[in-house]
Amino acid sequence: MAAEHLARLHAQLVTVLSGLPGREADLAAAALAAAGHWADLSGDTVTHLVFVAARAWHRAGRHRRAAELFARAIAAPAPYPAAEMAVLRGQYGRSLRLLGEHARAARHYLAAAHLVRDAADHACLRAELTWSAASALDACGADGPAALAYLRAADLWGELGRIGPRARCLRSAAWLRFWSAGTRAQRQPSIDALRALLADLEGLAPSPEVANELDHTRRQLADMQD
Repeated sequence: MAAEHLARLHAQLVTVLSGLPGREADLAAAALAAAGHWADLSGDTVTHLVFVAARAWHRAGRHRRAAELFARAIAAPAPYPAAEMAVLRGQYGRSLRLLGEHARAARHYLAAAHLVRDAADHACLRAELTWSAASALDACGADGPAALAYLRAADLWGELGRIGPRARCLRSAAWLRFWSAGTRAQRQPSIDALRALLADLEGLAPSPEVANELDHTRRQLADMQD
């Protein structure tokens, strides 16, 4: 059987398995086997199949294996448009976070957000990725970069009119700066930031979401002032 025909048969098996729930392990194995058959035929197809395997393990919760395959695929020339690569890098970041590799995760979240920086139709994705980067930086103790990333995410959520995510990012940034401050005077900007957020929220039309964010902001402001 011709090599290309055999490779196409393996790719067809991958397509069939990808539509079957609960077959992630079989899908990953089939995708990697197919990638071997495509190695001398199409580099982009190989990379695509490795991504298929990585995503299968990601869905199955096998994040160590998923991360290994994401790393392999991302090192190759990108076979997809920027927005799709951003989603894949975000999934890689999620696997890394679940493995406790927060600094590496942050780098991939930031790289993913950068891929869609000029895509207005992917503004929500960019905001989510920036927020994820901030959270990962926070988790690895990079307080300064984390605070800046939270503020950037807050700006992006604000541009989208997303009240809750914006408020949560602003509170997170304020707390990071509060905890890193050594004196009462150095903590004051964090208190002022929550007061400004509170004023913004109080100026919005009432809604359950606004009420929830007002409650959280008031309680956290009171905690800062204790």
